[in-house]
Amino acid sequence: MFRRLTSSALALTAMTAPALADVTPEQVWQSWIDYYESVGYSVAEGSRDKAGSTLTVHDVLIAGGADTGRMSMKLPQVVLTDDGNGKVSTVFAEELSVNLEGEEPEGSNYAIPMTVRIPGNRITTSGAPEDMTHEFDYPTIDLTTTTITTEGTQTPLPMNFALTNSTGTFHVVSGTPNKYDYAMNTEALTFNGDVTDDQDGKVKFAGSLDGLKSQGSMSAPGDFTNMEEEMDAALKAGLAMDGNFEAGAVNATFDYSGMDENGQPSTGTGTYQGKGFDAAFSLSQDGMGYRVGSKAMDFSLTSPQIPFPVSYAIESGSMDLKLPVSQREEAQPFSFAYALTGVTMAEDIWKMFDPQASLPRTPASLELDLSGLMKVTRDLFAMPEADETVPADDTDSATAEGVAPDAPADDAQAEAETDAMDDEVAAEPSGFEPVEMRINKFALDLLGAKANATGELKATDGGSLEAPIGQIHAEYEGVNTLVDTLGSIGLIPQDQMMGVRMMLAMFAKPVEGSTDKMATDLEFKEGGAIFANGQQIK
Repeated sequence: MFRRLTSSALALTAMTAPALADVTPEQVWQSWIDYYESVGYSVAEGSRDKAGSTLTVHDVLIAGGADTGRMSMKLPQVVLTDDGNGKVSTVFAEELSVNLEGEEPEGSNYAIPMTVRIPGNRITTSGAPEDMTHEFDYPTIDLTTTTITTEGTQTPLPMNFALTNSTGTFHVVSGTPNKYDYAMNTEALTFNGDVTDDQDGKVKFAGSLDGLKSQGSMSAPGDFTNMEEEMDAALKAGLAMDGNFEAGAVNATFDYSGMDENGQPSTGTGTYQGKGFDAAFSLSQDGMGYRVGSKAMDFSLTSPQIPFPVSYAIESGSMDLKLPVSQREEAQPFSFAYALTGVTMAEDIWKMFDPQASLPRTPASLELDLSGLMKVTRDLFAMPEADETVPADDTDSATAEGVAPDAPADDAQAEAETDAMDDEVAAEPSGFEPVEMRINKFALDLLGAKANATGELKATDGGSLEAPIGQIHAEYEGVNTLVDTLGSIGLIPQDQMMGVRMMLAMFAKPVEGSTDKMATDLEFKEGGAIFANGQQIK
């Protein structure tokens, strides 16, 4: 559902900064219509009137999207005024309604009505028809939901999201391709909700983000009636986009209540506090990238069912992923990096398994940096072909959960066929075939022990990384001491200590001149043979 909500949110955002405008009210309004129609939405208006330099459009309905996610937006009024200085001001009605509806992959239908309030909004457009700049000012953007309807059953969904003092620009250069860039600053985002799940469990949440900033750009050739379903074609035509987002302090609280897996009451409260985060993305025919980073944060959870508060903290974290998306004969580069630093736990958690504080409480860290080459065997964003293998006379009695209770016995065959198709989907190749991987860095610091590794693995001609060739070199420090400590406090049973030490001796050798350093050299050879420190283990 959230992917559908995101697609609809993009269309709603375009309303706040309309694509393509001109210096007269009529041209601004027509360009807005052209934009929505170019991406598969229809625009209908109840009436319009012109008084002097002001054009007013009444009862506007914008609707469209795929069956999996449709959006309709009703605007009571849009007022466009020629300011007389080559600029046009656009003001929307202070309240508009939005409805999201569609079908989930498992077959259930949903509908979510929303109310959006934008009091005091204004967009000022300047420039030439082929090079327009829109400056927007939204003192408040307030989005509220009250219910969600699933398969005809309405459930309360009270949630509110409010943006304060949002300002920025949206720049459009028309041509082949059209080019867009934007920048937006928001003073604060606040949110709250009270959500009930299918088992009558409830979660209340509230929070805020300060100092939100975003910017990005897009190059968009041609018109596409449904970007979600035509993403592959759009990328091949030259679609390219990038953007980044950052936020300052983050604070959130939640309370939950419900039943656990044994049918017993379960309740709890939690808090999250963070000093900020940032994210960035890019997408084009050459590949996609996603990066996210977090500053210091801490989380805590208390519950009557847990004898002590659960809390942990992280100094910083990051993730960076780059993947190819287009099918090609030659292998293409990829990379993945992940890092966590300064991970700590509350003393009450430590005392569960180490009451005497035998293990060091030093902050833990993990760093992983991988890169390599992979073959892409199918376009990542290509839509799957329609599947018509389910017999027509079985579809009415089969349900998303299985066979309908009143269905004839032969519906068991339909269920079996559905399960078989699910198995086929699960077994469908991902489209990625790694052929070379470099471990640029693996570093783990945990419980007083450290491990570091580097290496390179390659697939044999016509093979895969399931049977690679290459080498990995690893070094360890403090592992023997850690094993002794784990044995002394009973986390490694004494009757298993000998086996653990034999495994260490098989895979790790002492480093000359050191009492607690070890190293491992793994060598992978053609035919699947594996050697550890010169000794064949497979």
